[in-house]
Amino acid sequence: MLDANPSLVNGIGAHPFWGGRPQPLHVAVETGREPMVALLLDRGADVDGVNDQYDGWSPLMLAMNRDRAGIRQELLRRGARVGLAEALMMGDDSLVATILASGLPHPVPNLGSWIAFARTIPAIDALIAAEARPDQPDHWGTRPVEALSKLGDAGKPLVRHLMALGVPATPADFARTGDLDELERVGQRDRNLLKEDGVMMAAVSSRHLELARWLLKHGGSPNARAADQSRHTALHSAAWNGDLPMVTLLVEAGARLDTLDDEYNAPPIGWAETAVEVTGNEACVDVARYLRRVKADRAG
Repeated sequence: MLDANPSLVNGIGAHPFWGGRPQPLHVAVETGREPMVALLLDRGADVDGVNDQYDGWSPLMLAMNRDRAGIRQELLRRGARVGLAEALMMGDDSLVATILASGLPHPVPNLGSWIAFARTIPAIDALIAAEARPDQPDHWGTRPVEALSKLGDAGKPLVRHLMALGVPATPADFARTGDLDELERVGQRDRNLLKEDGVMMAAVSSRHLELARWLLKHGGSPNARAADQSRHTALHSAAWNGDLPMVTLLVEAGARLDTLDDEYNAPPIGWAETAVEVTGNEACVDVARYLRRVKADRAG
């Protein structure tokens, strides 16, 4: 295709799997296809990307967000620009300070707060000193504390630092960071909060197996369901992640195999099978095989 039409390499179009209008390089980075990334760059793809129709996310930002270490290294080797978002995600406090000496750049990716991209406590403090808002949600409604909680274990000290600065956090934020101490405090105030679907969904999506087990013992539902997006269940989320231990835990706790999500009208096994194609996660093959076996056993 590129031989026939070289300009396709920097074309912009609808995302093949979800929203936004990325370029081929964005999609290749997201899905972890290193040979495809190399091919596109060799054929003239802009290493920095044209990002204004993809919420301001550069290919380098995507590589770091998806933990694509090899792709990140290749993009930097080929001269990818490191702006404030990239410097924050790299945890490069020195470069962050240098950039902030000229003030906060605009616009912010996702149209939220730069604090959502911080990866160190000094970076958070530097951003607040530069008048970045620690409570500014992005256009998806995600607050910085929630965005940082999605870093999992790495987000725990960042969430706690924002809390010390007076930014409120939710039980779901604690579940995403695996912060059992904070969840126990929540339970002491109101045990019903531990039973909320959003808390179980957060633990499952963040792959905190023992925390999910703890929540189940405290009344959490193995059939917890997302309040928004595609209204998928915890089992959908674990299946998409290729997280067989979590899938097994939920199934053994009574998770239903046949619940359909609201957007794609698919059961959890469908999510596992689709994830193999979309994310290249071969662990999802084992999940799909396990779910088929459980379904057959229950039918027989």
